[in-house]
Amino acid sequence: MTKRTLIVDIKRNALDDGPGIRTLIFFKGCPLSCVWCQNPETKNPNQEIAFYRENCGECGRCIEACKMKAIDFSYPYRIDRSLCNLCGECIKVCPNEALKFVGKEYEIRELVDIILKDKIFYKNSGGGVTLSGGEPLYHMEYVNQLLKELKKENIHVCIETSGYYNREKFNELILPYVDLIYFDLKIFDPDLHLKYCRAKNEKIFSNFEDLIKHQKLEVLPRIPLIPNITATEENLTKLAQYLKSLNIKKIGLLPYNPLWLSKPEKIGLKPEYHRSEWLNKDEKEKIKTIFSHFEFENF
Repeated sequence: MTKRTLIVDIKRNALDDGPGIRTLIFFKGCPLSCVWCQNPETKNPNQEIAFYRENCGECGRCIEACKMKAIDFSYPYRIDRSLCNLCGECIKVCPNEALKFVGKEYEIRELVDIILKDKIFYKNSGGGVTLSGGEPLYHMEYVNQLLKELKKENIHVCIETSGYYNREKFNELILPYVDLIYFDLKIFDPDLHLKYCRAKNEKIFSNFEDLIKHQKLEVLPRIPLIPNITATEENLTKLAQYLKSLNIKKIGLLPYNPLWLSKPEKIGLKPEYHRSEWLNKDEKEKIKTIFSHFEFENF
């Protein structure tokens, strides 16, 4: 069975995640499963149905339309995912868009045509396209086809990656066509990485060390700052020492954003991490001290 490539969102005219004005493309599916994931709807590579409670008028049409009897207003997440067969009949009858599919397939040409609508903005601002997720490198064959088309148009391409990918396939299918890599380094200790990200990190650090050898490619290591997980003094100190040993000068520090906490329940999940506050001033100052030898981005 051929693996489907699904895209969760296409965000045009973005000013983050790379230089200039950009189009961000969020792929569905990731080999990691970080407990704090800011985009939990992109973890599962398969299509899902999301329930937007704030839009629901409780008219009951979805209950009548569901032949699997998977919808129950008394159920905490509204849909019993063990019964749902993703037929989409509930979505068709909902008058308020309280139910929506998460993940859509795009033909390469269809996606390129959407991207090219903003080519003039890329040219004038030094922008381009950023592939995010999830993990775009979970779909290397599809991304390879997309990148080839974007390079024909001379469009700058950035990829955001967890670093957990097959290096041989990456070097063949991706490396020749990308301009900038945002490479996430989350947790230095492999056992803690396994605990919080559901995979060990040896492959990630090995891929990073190989990638920075390519002098023509810009690689920016980025560290998500998750209180009590990644943003501990011990973890950040080890990451800082590691990056310094590789002669890295510039890093991206990604402050924790608690706004993601409303997302998991929409797809029937309970959050595994519950911090509802942003990083405070003292926390930021401690982090700056640890990384005082580096030039910061996004902090």
